[in-house]
Amino acid sequence: MSISYEKFVDNIMNMRRFGKKKGVEVSGELLDALNHPERGMRIIHVAGTNGKGSTCVFIADMLMKMGFKVGLFTSPHLIDYNERIQIGENNTFTRISHEDVIRLGQVILEHGADLTMFDVCFVMACLKFKEESCDYVILETGLGGKYDSTTAISEVPKACAITSIGLDHTKYLGDTIEEIADNKAGIIVGGTKVVLSELPDEAMKVMYDRCNKLRIADRDIIVTTNQEYLPYTYLKTLKGYQKINAKTAISTVQALIEADKDLYITKYMDFCHSSEEHCSNDCAKCADADKSCLVGFDEWVDLCINMGLNSFKWSGRLEWLSDNILIDGAHNEEAFTALSEYLRSEYSSYEVYFIVAVLNDKDYFKEFKIIEPIADTYLTADIDDKRSKSGRELMYELQNEGYNAKYIGSEEDVANYIHNLIQKNNANSDAKLYNRLYVITGSLYFVGNVKRYLCQLQQE
Repeated sequence: MSISYEKFVDNIMNMRRFGKKKGVEVSGELLDALNHPERGMRIIHVAGTNGKGSTCVFIADMLMKMGFKVGLFTSPHLIDYNERIQIGENNTFTRISHEDVIRLGQVILEHGADLTMFDVCFVMACLKFKEESCDYVILETGLGGKYDSTTAISEVPKACAITSIGLDHTKYLGDTIEEIADNKAGIIVGGTKVVLSELPDEAMKVMYDRCNKLRIADRDIIVTTNQEYLPYTYLKTLKGYQKINAKTAISTVQALIEADKDLYITKYMDFCHSSEEHCSNDCAKCADADKSCLVGFDEWVDLCINMGLNSFKWSGRLEWLSDNILIDGAHNEEAFTALSEYLRSEYSSYEVYFIVAVLNDKDYFKEFKIIEPIADTYLTADIDDKRSKSGRELMYELQNEGYNAKYIGSEEDVANYIHNLIQKNNANSDAKLYNRLYVITGSLYFVGNVKRYLCQLQQE
């Protein structure tokens, strides 16, 4: 029986968020039933409280610049379900087709029971990446690490990266930094390279304890704060927390090169013998006689990493919609702290209007306390999600706490509001806009839905 893509995705999205079994168990059984499509893949496994998706995309961009075909699995999606599964090749990301979502999804549903949406999506990614014969596969964990569906892989990852540790999802991961770090560290297995970003001291100790238990040598543990990143000029163009994520990605790629040097030398030789855009008839890096490329291996690595940094784009994270309209999916204390530090350093003279919507299961007032020193006004909205806080109720709560707050309406109303602001900016019709900054934040679900409505308005 045929089924539309929209209906099929709706069915998947309405599966339980959490099943009776742990994700690692359910996906493990499913991968086993499907003869472990992930076996033989060069996998990069990424966990952390924040920055996972950005780090994954940075790594993918850098590897693509080196000539690799990359499978990229991230979550959540902002507009379309197929954003979660992408193939990166020839400097372009291609999402899994709607037809393949249905085709592979039906195969999975025939082989599995007690599945959640995330189990289906993760295993679908594994099947797709196997069909595409990807050189590398980058897996972003969902919730945690130790019991996450992605940890069901039977292949030892080439590298495991931990991007950050903060107090989020404490109901499931633990109430302390140590407990959360222990859960995230669950992706680390013997025989892998381990990349650790800027982590709290107590989290760093947990990571080292895990590595020592698995007898991972110190030379295979890379801490980004101990590294130099001077050759990477495009780091200077990145804003806020994306610099930290970029450094984690750089260190991960460097670890991959150390693990598979011969593979990268082969890609380097392909580069040297090709007519890449960097080479022209008067290229200073070519010998006069036979036009052999004189770019050295290390120089090539730095060049590719720099190009990867320059091409980075990640929707909904420090994304500028216009000169004074920023969208950022901050949804926990650590993310709000990073957003606040960025705004305070770059836009301290602006009136900042926060357009916010939140989920009821978040301690959102702790988050709002973080941005209180820079917030002039809160504009509240509703999220089309049963777990959401009413925008009108949120406005009243903020007002009762002494904040300046107004209610906008639905996500569609927010999109119309932003669309009108962008049109005013383009027409230069309101000089007051130049000293105002509008920041849409509070939930990835919220910013994703606003972006979807904005896309519809822009197409009209």
